Amino acid sequence: MSMKVSVRSTDPAPATRALAWPVLEAGNGGFVNGVYSVFLSFPVPGRSLAVDHEVEGAPLITNWIETGQVQFACAVADPRSAYRRVHHANAPHQLVEWNPDDLGSHPRFTPMIVSVSDIRHRVDAEGDGLHPLWDGHLLQLTRGSRIAICSTFAFRGGLLGLLDFRLDEELEPGWFRLQTSHEEGFKFKVHLARDLFGHLRFTPNRRERTGWNIMTHVVSAALTHLRRDYRSEDGEEGWRSFPNLVAFADWLNQEGMRHWSDDNFDPAFTATKLYPHRVPTEHGGEE
Repeated sequence: MSMKVSVRSTDPAPATRALAWPVLEAGNGGFVNGVYSVFLSFPVPGRSLAVDHEVEGAPLITNWIETGQVQFACAVADPRSAYRRVHHANAPHQLVEWNPDDLGSHPRFTPMIVSVSDIRHRVDAEGDGLHPLWDGHLLQLTRGSRIAICSTFAFRGGLLGLLDFRLDEELEPGWFRLQTSHEEGFKFKVHLARDLFGHLRFTPNRRERTGWNIMTHVVSAALTHLRRDYRSEDGEEGWRSFPNLVAFADWLNQEGMRHWSDDNFDPAFTATKLYPHRVPTEHGGEE
């Protein structure tokens, strides 16, 4: 199983950093047509990640790659154990390996491209693929400066990492449907009518009864789908070829619950253990 993650300078970002040089990252408009993509595969799920870095629409970075002034990197981090390590490679194809015993949870990955020496460059905005505001500017980068940063991604053990909620205006009030996708690891694209989407746009909590109970039904449907179509563990389409499904199955086992390949797995029972129905009490509160 493989997947692709891309960022464009035109992509929205929650915050934009002010730096003395342009960076190819989301929300930074320096490289006007720049696209930074990584192609990911998993030689040993849970222990290694193969990363192929690719830059398009950014001639300046392409030139630095060709002249060996930059290096490819991928940061591996685990907030629970405070583990953080940056793996480097001189070629666009990179193998990242780690020991799962060193981590307290499933790691997060951030691919990037960094300078390997001090760089001085006078900008030709058109030739370099930069915004005209940079034209004629003298760039001075120190060794280790990040010049391209991809999205941070993780393969979460819990179920929320498998659910991609989407508003579907064609659905009648109260309706939803599930669609599986293998574009970025295994995902359930959950198409929701507008009234349901309003409750699930953000993670439901125990104080929001409607959203919580919608989640009960969504999770039950997702687990039923896994039981029906992904019970097999073998082959390219077997569920163990998807690292995020492996992580979810491991997490269920750690929590003392069965998963979809186990005998006597009950999707509805597991769904209500994960998201018990929230019902009003006689005093108007919730149980």
